[in-house]
Amino acid sequence: MPTIAADLDGYHLYNMAFGATVASSVVGMIVGGWWSDRAGPRRVTVVGVLLFTVGLVLAGLALSMEVFVAGRAVQGLGSGLTTVAVYVVIAQRIPDARRPAVFSLLAAAWVVPGLAGPLLTGLIVEHLSWHWVFLGVAPFALLSLLVFWRALRATHAGEETPFLRPSTILWAIVAALGVGVLNLAGERVEGAERLIGPLVLLVVAVASWRLLPVGTLYLARGLPSVIAVRAAMGGSFLAAEAYLPLMLRDEHGYSPARAGGVLAVASVAWALGSWVQGRLGETVDRYRLMRAGVSVFAVMMVLLAVAVWASWPGWVPILVYGLATLGVGLAYPTTTLLVMRLSPDAEIGRNSSALQVGESLTGAVALALTGVVFGYFYATLPHVSFVGTLVVAALVGSVAVAAAARSRPA
Repeated sequence: MPTIAADLDGYHLYNMAFGATVASSVVGMIVGGWWSDRAGPRRVTVVGVLLFTVGLVLAGLALSMEVFVAGRAVQGLGSGLTTVAVYVVIAQRIPDARRPAVFSLLAAAWVVPGLAGPLLTGLIVEHLSWHWVFLGVAPFALLSLLVFWRALRATHAGEETPFLRPSTILWAIVAALGVGVLNLAGERVEGAERLIGPLVLLVVAVASWRLLPVGTLYLARGLPSVIAVRAAMGGSFLAAEAYLPLMLRDEHGYSPARAGGVLAVASVAWALGSWVQGRLGETVDRYRLMRAGVSVFAVMMVLLAVAVWASWPGWVPILVYGLATLGVGLAYPTTTLLVMRLSPDAEIGRNSSALQVGESLTGAVALALTGVVFGYFYATLPHVSFVGTLVVAALVGSVAVAAAARSRPA
C-alpha cells in the first residue's frame, strides 16, 4: 500500500484504501446475513465472489487513487456478502462438535498465502508492478467459487425468515457512509474538519446501535459481549496492521518484500493459534479460552507500542505482533463458535452478520482515529505518528478484555 500511494500520489487517501473496503463490507454483511437466512447461502456466495473479482480488476487497472479506492470498495461489498455466507454454510453442513476443527482449517488456509503472499507481492511490486498484485488474484477468486460449488449445492434456504426492513438497509448505508467520512476526516485534521469526525462518529454509533444486537455497545452479558470481543479485537488488529509495513519501511529501511514479512509472521501465528483451539477437546471451556486469547493479544499490543517507541530492531515488532496474532488465533474462531451456539437456527445468518459488522465498524473507527494521529504527526514527527497509531490500537484492544469478562451468559 505505501508503494501504491506513492505511485498514484495518493497519501491523502491512504486510510481510505483500507476504510473503503471496510465501509462497503458493512452493507454486504447486512444484506448477506438476511439473504443467506432467507434464500440460502448459494446465491449470496456467487454474487459476492463475482463482485470481489470485479473489484480486484478495477483496483488493478486503476491509474488514480480515487479509482483504486472505488475498486477496494467493490471488493469490500463482495467480501461482506461472501464471508457471512460461508459461515452459514458451516452452520448448515458441520455439526457443532466439528466446528472448532473446521475453523482451524479456515485459519490454516491463510498459511500459504500468509507466508507467500506478502513476500511474493513485495517481489512483484519491486520487479513488475503493483497492478499485478490485484489482477493476478482475480482468476483465483473465480477458481475458489468452482471448488466450493459442491458444498454450496447441498445448502438450503431458511424457513419463515422475515423480509429485510428498509430501515435496516438504510442504517447499513448510513454506517458505511459514516465510515468513509470518518476515514477522510481522519486524514484532514485542520480547521472546521476537526468537528466533522466527532459528529460522524456519533452517527456511526447510532447506526451500530440499530444494526447490532441489543446491549452490544454497553457489553451486555452473553451474545452482545461475544460480538463486542470480536469487534474490539478485529478493530485493534486492523489499526495496527495498516501502519506496521509503512513503519518498517520508513524507520528501518525495509524493502516492500521485507516489510511484508510482518504480515507473513502474523498469518502463521494466527493459523497456529487457531490450530491449537481446534485440537482441544469438547470439554474445554470456550469462554475461558477466548479470554486467554484476548489477554495475550492485549498485552502484546501494549508491548508492540513500547517496542516501536523505544526504536527496538525491526525484527522485534515483527515477533511481538506475531505473538499478538497468536492470541487472535485462539480467540477469533472461538467468537464465531460461541455466536453459533448462542443463535437459533433461523438467526445464524443475521448474528453472523452482526459479528462481522461489529468488527468492520470498530475497525473503521480505529482506522479513523489512527488516521488522525498519523495525519497530524507524520509530516513533522513521523516516529511519534507510528507510536500514536499503536497506542490507539492497544486502547481498542483493551476493550476486548472487558467484553470477554462479560461474555458468559448470566
